[in-house]
Amino acid sequence: MALDPEQEVPPTPSRLAWMIKNVDLLAPRDGRQWRILRDRVSDPDAVQKALKSLERGDVADIPRKLQLEGKTHADCLIECEHAFVWIEGKRFDWLSPSTDWDISRDQIARNLEACWSLASEAGKDYRLIICHEHRLKHHEARLLEGYRQATWFAGWPHVPDEQRREFAARIGTLTWQEIAQEWPGLRTLPELNDLTPMTA
Repeated sequence: MALDPEQEVPPTPSRLAWMIKNVDLLAPRDGRQWRILRDRVSDPDAVQKALKSLERGDVADIPRKLQLEGKTHADCLIECEHAFVWIEGKRFDWLSPSTDWDISRDQIARNLEACWSLASEAGKDYRLIICHEHRLKHHEARLLEGYRQATWFAGWPHVPDEQRREFAARIGTLTWQEIAQEWPGLRTLPELNDLTPMTA
C-alpha cells in the first residue's frame, strides 16, 4: 500500500500525444498563458521526435517543455491480489476541475486513468474511490454523474469509447462517516476526531 509519500503516476503516452497534437483545442486555466502554451510546441522537429517516442510508449525522453501535464498523486493506493484501488480523500477540499494547460482535465479523469495504467501493467482490475465528508460540490456531482453515465468525456478525449464505458463502471464514492461507522475506532485518530457525526 502506498500512503506516505504519495504515489506519483505520470500521464499516459496517449494523453501527452493528444495534447501535443491538439494544442489549439486546449484552454489554459489562466487564459493569459495561451502564448506560453503555443511557444511550448513551437519547435516542429522536437514535436515530431516527441510524438514518435510517445507512439512507442516512451514518456521518459519527452522534453519537459512538451510535457503539458504533470504527474498525479494518490492520497492512498492499495494494490490487492487482483486489483488496484486508488482512493481520493476529500474532507475540507474538493476535486480539482482542471490542470494548468487544460481546463477540462479534472481530477477524476486523471486519477482513474492513472489507476488504470498501473493496473494494466500488472494485469489487474482497478477502482477509483472518492472518499468525502460533506455533500459533493456542484461541479463534483456533475462530473461524477457525467462520467458514470458516459455522457461527459472531456477529461478523456484521447480514450476510445469502449474504454470510457469501462471507466464509467469503476468510479465509486464513500463517505468518511460510513467508514467510521464500520470501524468506530477511526474516530480516535487525531485526523478524524472532528468528523461530522452520522445523521439519520
